[in-house]
Amino acid sequence: MDDLCKTQPKDLVSGFLLSLKTENAELLQKIVEFKSITLLDETLGSRYSLVFLLDLFFAFENRTINLDAVMHEVNFLEGRLDQSKTKPASQFLRPPLQGLWHKHFFDTSVSGLAQNVKNALNSYSIPYFEQKIEEAKKSGEESYMTEEDISHIVDDVVSRNLQRRSDEQKMTGEWIVYANYQGANYYLCIAMHQEGDASIRNRLDAAFLLEFPFLKDLLPSS
Repeated sequence: MDDLCKTQPKDLVSGFLLSLKTENAELLQKIVEFKSITLLDETLGSRYSLVFLLDLFFAFENRTINLDAVMHEVNFLEGRLDQSKTKPASQFLRPPLQGLWHKHFFDTSVSGLAQNVKNALNSYSIPYFEQKIEEAKKSGEESYMTEEDISHIVDDVVSRNLQRRSDEQKMTGEWIVYANYQGANYYLCIAMHQEGDASIRNRLDAAFLLEFPFLKDLLPSS
């Protein structure tokens, strides 16, 4: 790998698409259309890896990702949007991903929504329920929950708490993994929380050090 990383950058995206012309024209057309929809080239030029492209494409095809949510955060990182919907980007602090950055995008899957509801509940509790308890204490009368109260509590736990978390830019989700080099972002992959840092690094080493060999010095030895 060290010898390979001393070579000039390789355009793996173009090479891959070229190979599809004869191997799978249908897949080629889908990816070309996908690139057009996402405006990847217009937004990032050549600053995205083949892994990043395929992660996005196949997750979109399999309906396991909210493409708008991902591209919103990409455009925020690129300075094209003023506001993020999730917590601030942060660096990985430990090997094997130390030196790289990650930015959450809002995961709208059931598991992603559940995690954000849980986090919001831990942060804000249930304001409506607490208000009803306080009112009962002040009145000195025994109080019971009505169907209308239950509806308000559910709305508080889900919709309102999620809005509070969004307003504070604390929504969490899966990761956009990228590197920052000389003031520019290089987008490397889409990663899932449960994937594990070692697995993410293995996927990256398989391609991106050929595409962006100048990023090698940012990373610890794998």
